[in-house]
Amino acid sequence: MSDQQIKIRVWDLPVRIFHWGLVGFVATGLITGFFSPEWWMGIHVWAGYGTVLLVVFRLVWGVFGSEFSRFETFSFTPAEIIAHIRELIFLRPHHFIGHNPAGAMMIFALVFILSAITLSGLLVLGGEENQGPLAGAINYWVGDFAGEVHLVLTIILMVLISLHIMGVFIETRLTRENLIKSMVDGYKIIPHGKSAPERRLSRPLAAAACLLAFASLAGSVLWAFSIMPPSGITQLAINEDYTTECGDCHEAYHPSLLPRASWAMLMVNLEDHFGEDASLDQDITAGIASHLDSYAAEAWDTEASNRFSILSPELLLPAPYQISATPYWQRKHEDISAEVFKRKSIANKSNCASCHRDAATGHFHDQAINIPEK
Repeated sequence: MSDQQIKIRVWDLPVRIFHWGLVGFVATGLITGFFSPEWWMGIHVWAGYGTVLLVVFRLVWGVFGSEFSRFETFSFTPAEIIAHIRELIFLRPHHFIGHNPAGAMMIFALVFILSAITLSGLLVLGGEENQGPLAGAINYWVGDFAGEVHLVLTIILMVLISLHIMGVFIETRLTRENLIKSMVDGYKIIPHGKSAPERRLSRPLAAAACLLAFASLAGSVLWAFSIMPPSGITQLAINEDYTTECGDCHEAYHPSLLPRASWAMLMVNLEDHFGEDASLDQDITAGIASHLDSYAAEAWDTEASNRFSILSPELLLPAPYQISATPYWQRKHEDISAEVFKRKSIANKSNCASCHRDAATGHFHDQAINIPEK
């Protein structure tokens, strides 16, 4: 560094922690969302919660942080943004001590997209999975739609991340300023001819008070939602005849896994129950049929009840009440090899409880999946 150059700390410690913490949480969310098995969903959810906390902190620190952390220092006019983009096209960008206009646009875009992703994720968690603080307020189909939005937003996020990384390397090469290193140690070099600006100090107490107020308000709202019972979950009554008579030969499947029409067809055809005669006393048959009708898929609003109740036309006639023949079951299990189902602790495709620890409840949460090794 020459005598004419001045080295100053531009990025304070909270901003650097936010930046690299966000990298970690977003990377974890992307990996667990696209590449990890479904039973890693708990990690995915906590990565989302961590992202929410960091985004909220950054919004507050953008008001009360030190000089170059504040939004007002990198809020540029459209004319300034266009001028900077033109400079980049001609490979002659001006030096900015803090964020340049392109970097500022990226920050605002990332904060907006991440906020939308975490909000849609909460809707998915509450509606599709019947978990989280919104489980009592969101129905399945709202959660399912939010899942589509969540995926689209995530793809946009990956595009933004790619552009951000590309922009960092381009700016580093054009300005000969190591932007990655500066986000590690916080220091940047002011080129010859420029003087160090007046810098305002951070206001950590004001930031802490604002964060506390936000946490109290948001926490109260989410707590009010969280004490609501999950929507679409019915209190399942015990039917001893169903448990004993059906459970003697196979798992007594949760009634929500088939629609009423399928259960009715099964119960009137017990003399040919998958090739065997499973006929029962008339009163017992009527009692079991009534139980299954009362708690069939239509009585629930879970992912399993909504998805397993859809029988494709080509499967409706040959297998109207075979759970493992439904389109959803086949799609969810298509990556599991036939050898897995032959393991001693599983034995066959109809043994749901061997892998789904909460099969008896009808929830079938992703985190409750545990495929036995033997």
